Parts: sequence; C-alpha cells; structure tokens
Amino acid sequence: MTPKQSTARLILYVLIAMVTSATAGLQTVDFTNWKEVAGFTLSVIATGLITARSYIDQSPNQIDK
Repeated sequence: MTPKQSTARLILYVLIAMVTSATAGLQTVDFTNWKEVAGFTLSVIATGLITARSYIDQSPNQIDK
C-alpha cells in the first residue's frame, strides 16, 4: 500500500468510527444542556483519535517503502 492509500484508509476509518459513535449517541443527548453536548462532542472526537492511533500503530508494516 502506498502512503497516499494509507492516508485515505486512515481518513475513512476515522470518519466511519466518528459517524457511528455520533449516531449511537444522538438519541441520548439533550441538546439544550451544554454539558451533555460537550460530553457528546468529546466522546465522538475521542473515538476518532483512538481509531487513528490504533491504525497508525499497525500501518507502518503495511506501507511500501
């Protein structure tokens, strides 16, 4: 896999994880309560970061040099 393909895959993985996390939490968040909105936003961002970290940890072995 080329570096460009790896970057594209990373972006797709992060977006899929964040959308899935956001979709799961939308029904439980009261958008009039700023604390709940902030917690929801932080959890979606954290999901994306965790996904990115786990992909980055595995990807160096798969990229052609």
